[in-house]
Amino acid sequence: MVSVVSAKPPPRVLIDTTVYIHRTLGKLPEEANRCLDSALVYHSAICMGEILRGLAALDPASVRYPALWAHYSKIFGTIPDRRLVPPTPGIIAEASIISGLLSRTQNYQKDQTQSLFNDAAIFFTAAALGIPVLTANRDDFDLIQQAAGHGEFIHYTAT
Repeated sequence: MVSVVSAKPPPRVLIDTTVYIHRTLGKLPEEANRCLDSALVYHSAICMGEILRGLAALDPASVRYPALWAHYSKIFGTIPDRRLVPPTPGIIAEASIISGLLSRTQNYQKDQTQSLFNDAAIFFTAAALGIPVLTANRDDFDLIQQAAGHGEFIHYTAT
């Protein structure tokens, strides 16, 4: 794990769901923005699924609903196919084993298990590409990295 504050921006990075959310809310720190501006950015199909599931769960009568759908539709519509990375069956297997192990040993609640699996799938997708994940979720990614013994992530703190 590397803190984005002290890190030289990597040439390539896969972004976690937290990056989309914090950038949308204006809470992405300047160092993380610089990282995104200088790196070739890859996107995880898992992150896209997390965002879309959250949007679909919103009440359509909500004042925020149309603007959020439009915002994320625009973002997802600009992602080149070659930089949208789905997890492979091997990644799904590795993420399942690590998230199950950590859920048991860390006493995660049932509702936390899916989130941990998603994070593991994102982490192992980046590791397969040989690039770090940019995330604000230090706790889960640190556990995953320790259990896996490989892969990298860059942590930032939302403002």
